[in-house]
Parts: sequence; structure tokens; C-alpha cells
Amino acid sequence: MENEKGIIRISRKQLYDDIWELSVAGVARKYNLHYARLIASCKQANIPFPASGYWTRRNMGRNVSSEVIPLAGSGNDIIDLITNNSVKRRLKEQKIEKVRDNKKIEEKTEEIQTDIELQNMKINIIMPMTDVLDFLDNDEKNAVLGNAYSLVIDDSARLHKVIVQYKKRISVYAEQLKKAQSQTYYNPRYHKPDNEPEFFKELSEEGMKRIIAILDVLFKVVEKLGGTVNDDLSMKIRSDIVRIRVAEGQNKVQHELTKQEAQALVNYNDEVKHHHYASKPQIRQYDHVHNEKLRIVFGEKSYIRDSETEKLEDRLGDVLIALYEKSEENRIIRERREEEQRKRDEEARRQEELRKRKETEIRKTKELANKAEDYRIATEIRAYIQAMIENQNEEATPEWIEWANSKADWYDPTLDTEDEYLGKREHGKSKDEKELDKMNVRKSWYW
Repeated sequence: MENEKGIIRISRKQLYDDIWELSVAGVARKYNLHYARLIASCKQANIPFPASGYWTRRNMGRNVSSEVIPLAGSGNDIIDLITNNSVKRRLKEQKIEKVRDNKKIEEKTEEIQTDIELQNMKINIIMPMTDVLDFLDNDEKNAVLGNAYSLVIDDSARLHKVIVQYKKRISVYAEQLKKAQSQTYYNPRYHKPDNEPEFFKELSEEGMKRIIAILDVLFKVVEKLGGTVNDDLSMKIRSDIVRIRVAEGQNKVQHELTKQEAQALVNYNDEVKHHHYASKPQIRQYDHVHNEKLRIVFGEKSYIRDSETEKLEDRLGDVLIALYEKSEENRIIRERREEEQRKRDEEARRQEELRKRKETEIRKTKELANKAEDYRIATEIRAYIQAMIENQNEEATPEWIEWANSKADWYDPTLDTEDEYLGKREHGKSKDEKELDKMNVRKSWYW
């Protein structure tokens, strides 16, 4: 039924019968068709299809004959349906044609370069664009744009080693997950293996194949331009890491009951009919199916995606330029963050120096006050000695005067003498620390 171009030719009656027998999704799977395009073809050909809830009621065993919409018009008219294989083949042909065009451009460029060399003139073949990558110098800008204009996917090329390793990680994790799920009482919240690869989680199998081919080209050109590719599929472009996220759009379609779900509903209705308590099965109303519309997301808001007229494979140059622009954005953010951190560190250093200076001033001021207190005591002792002498006090013997003066000298911080028994006084300490009752008396040893 499918011709060499990947197109199915089918009558309106046959398509109508298949849809009411298998459902639209079932027909899409049977003939390898895109679900959304099949719906559009049915509407264009005026072929009715079941309303929401039809398959639920039918699978529950209810009579739905009154809901069947008859086919109007001629059933012999032929409809052409484009299969997924046809879309892939067309994309491949576009790639081949693009390669041919690029080769022609390269040959023409070589001719121009030869003419220029013969005239001994120096000229840039790729003229820099004033509104793109203006943060790069001319040489780097020309190099990036020159590669951006010539990017094309080569299906026969060997995959980049980082992608190969990442695919191995996915396979290993899949095996670990399968083993964990086979265990009794498996709970994904607690028993799911660690280190799940995250990069391709939002993609269908077909979307993953496309993105891998796209990343392969991008990784190789980034390395060619002096960048590096990391194991987590991030890239270092110039001096900064660029992380991207890939995702695939989804269509919201009516959920088709599985046999198990239909049986569960039948059992529930039977229990209710017999007035038995039963818990109603929790069955989702809609499914979300991938539609092969891919997008590459840079940061929070910026992205490049498939459109009706262009696929990501046709916009590899735009993606490369977006990677460099994201790198520049990251550089600005990083340098701003580093400058803010430098200011915080400088302020912290200044505050620490201020704290240390304050502590030093407090300590020195206390020592000054303590020494002044000792000097006051020494002065008062000397005044007392003089008063004893002037009053001819009988205690003021020459021996006592000499002893008292020695104690005054011991208190005096300007002399800082050492006493035979009391040692040297630590003038800078506080009054309590210098309390005589707390001092250790020197012990003399006699043999």
C-alpha cells in the first residue's frame, strides 16, 4: 500500500472503517502515521471519527451503535497519507541537497580566493555581521560565522566520544532500573537507582535520535573553535560553561482504555450495582504523546525550535551563534558575580582588620591604665615614706626606709625592677590579676 516515496494511498471507506475499528491512534500506529497529521487529513477529507468517551463506553461493554457517524459522500475517493518514513526521507534528501549546495559554495569560494591571491590582496571572504557576535574580535567572529554557515549533519560520521559515553550511561542505568523494578514491593520513590541521566528525559526515541545527531555536529564544531565538551554534555565556550536543555512538544489526546482499565471499570460498576462498597479506578482522561517538535533551550527563556517550515537540523548555524551569545551572557554574569564577591571579601577583610585594631587598642589602653595605677601606688608609697621621715616616726628606720623604697621601685612601671621575693611585677595586667594574695611566692632551697 505504501509506495516508494513513503506515501500511503487509501480509500475514504477503508480509512473510515479502520478508524472506527482501531481508533485514530490505532490507525496511526498501524500505518506509521503522525497522529496530528492524520487528524488533519480526516478533517480535510470529511471522514468522521469517534467523539471523546466513545472508546471508554465501548470497552465497558455498552451499546454505542447510536454514536457511530456514517460516512458521507463517495467512499471510493483516494486519500494520500504521508508516513513518518516519507518525512525522514524528505529530510535526508534536504540534507544531501544542502551538502551539495555547500560544496558548490566552497568551490566558488576557492575560485574567488585564487583570484584574490593572484592580485596579492588580503580580504576576508566572510564579512562580519555588525549585529551578530559583536562582542568577538573580527578573527574569532569570522571563524564562528564561517563554521556556522557550513554546518550540516553527516549520518555516516562517527559520534562524538562524549555522546557515546553518555549513551552507555543511559544503557547502564536502564539495566539498573529494570533490575530494581523486578524486585518485590518496588517503590520508585525509595528504590529507584541513583545518578539517573537527565539530558534526554523529555524526548521520544525518535526525538532522541535527532538531538544526538544535532549535538554531534555542535560538539565537534565547538571543539574545532577551541572550546571543550564536558561529560554532562555541557560545553565550555571561550571561558564559560554553557548548559542547554532539549525537549519535545506533546499533544494532548483522549486516553484510550486498556483492557485492564476497562475490566476494572466493569468490576467497579458491578459492585456498585449490587450495592457493595468499591473504590472507583483512577484512570486518566488524557494522554500526552510526543509530536517530534523539538526545541533547544538556552537558560530560562531563550530557545530555538522546530517550525512548520524549518527543522532544527536546518538551523544549526543559528544554534551555534546562540551558544556563543549564551557564553557571553554567562561571562557577564560571572564577572559581575566575581566582582560582587571581591567587594564582599574586601569588606570582610576591612572589618576584620578594624576588629583586630580595636582589640589591640582596648588591650593597650587597659595596660596603660593598669600601669598608671601602679605608678600612682609607687608615688603614694614614696610620699608616705617622706611623711614618715618628716614626722620622725619611730618605724622609719634606715632599714625600713630602704625596704619601703625598694617596694615603691617594684611598683613603679617606669623603673620595672625585680624584687628578690616577688619577682618582676607585670604592670600591664589588671588589679585582680596582680593581687598579692594570689601571687606565687618564690621558694628558696637550702642544702
